[in-house]
Amino acid sequence: MLLRRSSPARPELARALLVALQHQGVRFMTAAGPELIRRGGKRPTPLMGSNQARLETDADRADARAPQSPVAGFPGRDDFDRDVWCVLGLPIDRIDLAGAAAAVEEAVRLPRPLNIATPNVNWLVRALKDRQARRLVLDADLSLVDGAPLVAAARLLGARLMGRVAGSDLFEALRARPRPPGRRLRVFFLGGEAGTAERAAKALADEGGLEPAGYLNPGFGDVESMSGEDVIARINAASPDFVVVSLGAAKGQAWIARNKDRLTAPVASALGAVVNFAAGTVRRAPRWVSRIGFEWVWRIGAEPALWRRYASDGAALTAIAASRLVPQLLWARPRRRGAPASATLENGPGGVIIRLAGDLVAGDLAPVRTAFRAGADADGDVSLDFSRAAGMDPAFLGQVLMLEKRLIRRGAALRVFGLSPAGRALFRANAMDYPLADEKPSAARQDVTNCGRAEKMRGQQ
Repeated sequence: MLLRRSSPARPELARALLVALQHQGVRFMTAAGPELIRRGGKRPTPLMGSNQARLETDADRADARAPQSPVAGFPGRDDFDRDVWCVLGLPIDRIDLAGAAAAVEEAVRLPRPLNIATPNVNWLVRALKDRQARRLVLDADLSLVDGAPLVAAARLLGARLMGRVAGSDLFEALRARPRPPGRRLRVFFLGGEAGTAERAAKALADEGGLEPAGYLNPGFGDVESMSGEDVIARINAASPDFVVVSLGAAKGQAWIARNKDRLTAPVASALGAVVNFAAGTVRRAPRWVSRIGFEWVWRIGAEPALWRRYASDGAALTAIAASRLVPQLLWARPRRRGAPASATLENGPGGVIIRLAGDLVAGDLAPVRTAFRAGADADGDVSLDFSRAAGMDPAFLGQVLMLEKRLIRRGAALRVFGLSPAGRALFRANAMDYPLADEKPSAARQDVTNCGRAEKMRGQQ
């Protein structure tokens, strides 16, 4: 549509018409001629004061909308719509405490499953040593950064996180809400020391936005022995909205991965210390201590047995910083060229090839999201071609992690080729050790613009 400069006598009418047409999804160009913007290019802003408007692509709109909801699986949303960033190989959602609390409430209201991970240094150490532990973090629907060192690393790497969102802070935020007019969120405590879960449940009886649904101590053993039909039946019979698992970080997240499809509760998270805080058996650090990053010192004072874990994690973190953080700050930084991101999807032997080009960075990832979604839904393996790619940032790597997650779930492989030396170093530093793919070009080629349109049409049918 061609929009001509309006008469100076009626600027308000022109602005109103422009806004109305924009809400209908109409695209504009100035009277001076079309001002085309390549797909995935910088999103323009309408110049309302001068009654001008510029072309805005569907991809730009999608990229702008994506961060509004971090929760995968909600209507119209999936993992590729999450505003997720890669920090030392772990996916971290860019969300604040209020947004995380809203995500929990939305999951309960719909209801839809919401598996929450809360990575901290201990999680990072385990994920880099054990691929299964890493997969547990990938499989989460929402990943909250629960550790000051990870927040600091994210800032150094340019990941635009909103700050630390501890699992215990999320629980307290839900607990501190005013009592809603309807029923409160029902919480079930699984695990904890003898008598602690019971005390925590009683402490919630007459408070704010949470109410106790029940509690159970499954005893000691492995994940399998704690996943019997009697355990699941007892939890489901209590009709909880939120299952708080306190079996230790590693075992708790593994238990959720093992049983999430058997639970009727939409929300589950391994929040080991929460049961102690709720019961009052352990006092939380004051807010000022948490803000300066020394909650771990307070925790050692409250629970001296933790010093061994913190000492071990601290030593491991030093090694991780030297081998994974420093390279990303110095030489594992693919150089940007100022070119807009683009992605094309091709049929290849045994799967599809996604050819990436330009600067693959935050704010310009709409074509990447579209191509990755199409590749994840296609048959066979997925190969990423970086031959024409330039800069890459943690937001792009976060999308690669989401693609890996989706492919693992359907038993397919992710392969790469065409990476520059800096690109290979960047992937290695983030434990993204994908195998090399066959670099032979394929005959059938499909533009991701068409993929996106086809996907949209399927959703409307």
